Amino acid sequence: MIYFPPAKINLGLKILGKRADGFHEIQSIFLPTNWCDVLEVVVVENGELGKLNFTCSGIEISDDNSSNTVERAHKLLRENFNLPEIDARLLKIIPTGAGLGGGSSDGSFMLKATNELCELGISNEELKSLASQLGSDCPFFIDNRPCLVSGRGEIIDPLPFSIEDLKINKLSILLIHPGVHVNTGLAFTLLNQERNNKKLQFPKLPKLPLKQWKGVLHNDFQIPIASKHPEILNAINIIEDSDAEYVQMTGSGSSVFGLYKTGNYDKDVLKTAIKKADKLGFTTYFGAL
Repeated sequence: MIYFPPAKINLGLKILGKRADGFHEIQSIFLPTNWCDVLEVVVVENGELGKLNFTCSGIEISDDNSSNTVERAHKLLRENFNLPEIDARLLKIIPTGAGLGGGSSDGSFMLKATNELCELGISNEELKSLASQLGSDCPFFIDNRPCLVSGRGEIIDPLPFSIEDLKINKLSILLIHPGVHVNTGLAFTLLNQERNNKKLQFPKLPKLPLKQWKGVLHNDFQIPIASKHPEILNAINIIEDSDAEYVQMTGSGSSVFGLYKTGNYDKDVLKTAIKKADKLGFTTYFGAL
């Protein structure tokens, strides 16, 4: 079977403080995008019990497959279930270390794929619990739908409004990854110096035009991280010049996105923005959100 683990964006990101367990308490809306990796998972008939044959192509990741979330997801299930031999092939398209959750998505989809193909009977709630052991963002990708995220990322709640009210299906997105890897530990150090005191006002979103979202949303990381990385500022400026109606960095960086009403943008202006990003060696994605 072939699966398509997607990138996500944070629609607003508030860091509420450090927890006793060392993680940080967050508040955000996570939205899945159509920018996806490709994961093929196949059960090997009459194979060696518990064996995983994993290969990865596309964007380079760590040479050590044991640190890959696909490998770790398999190991997690193998410790609790008698698994058949499995072939897993990952085509890595989503940039890594980019605030897009690509690695988290891969691991969560491996959990779901193995559960489905091996008929393990694990419920979605149990899968979320397993996914939380892989990483903070991983539980979101089990249901893989827009939701309110809190805790360290493991608490998934319905949106405080109907997703239809937000009209996500009528939006397009331009994502730019400027090729910068942001160290998460350093990001939190910078954040402590420049914490934004404004609260995120999610319930107001459906009542506001897209251009006014910046009045009720922000990403606490954006100003301190972008100030340290001119490439991120370049990406922000490129998207702002493309007449995007809402622009924000996602996660702790370094990817930046712009939102547009589908069909309500100048195609030539957008093409110019993408060419500017390409000339700088940035990675871009444009499509329906």
